Amino acid sequence: MTSGKRIPLFLFCCLLLAAYTDSKLTVQVRRVEIVNNHKYANASANIRRYGPSMTSSMAEFRVELLQTFSNAMVSTIYYIRNLAGRYDKAFYNRTINFCTYLRQPSTDRLLKMIYEHLNQPGTLPKRCPILNGTYTFNTSFERLNLPGFLPESSFRFDLNFHRGPPTNELVFNGYWYGDLKRVSS
Repeated sequence: MTSGKRIPLFLFCCLLLAAYTDSKLTVQVRRVEIVNNHKYANASANIRRYGPSMTSSMAEFRVELLQTFSNAMVSTIYYIRNLAGRYDKAFYNRTINFCTYLRQPSTDRLLKMIYEHLNQPGTLPKRCPILNGTYTFNTSFERLNLPGFLPESSFRFDLNFHRGPPTNELVFNGYWYGDLKRVSS
């Protein structure tokens, strides 16, 4: 390739990279499904649409814990919808001890980004033991700062809570469906 052809290609790549880095991902949640173990919790979630074209969404979440937990596990699993419209393979899958996370939030960077965002307008647990009672958040995910490497796509994000060892019983599972859209800043 001659140097005359390299310059336009180089400029095109620079413009493409600048446009990509000057954009951000926004989260648009469409729906949520909650599965409870009524022995331990009663969780619910609702998605409200707002804005001029009803494309913005607000998530309202509430969980009433019926017991105190001194040990809890949390799984965060992120799926991208495939061409067949299914969420078969996880893009991200991590299970950690939630009490360890509350003591040391840097143990999971993705959970830390989400949890800090949710806890700003919410009343989520801050330490263990997690006392029985009601915990909530009411937020829009549009200001959530996500890593730029995530692709623009439809997704399902699972947030699953279980009692810690030795029983590992389900407390509740949340299945959050939505879209990641890249927009210019």
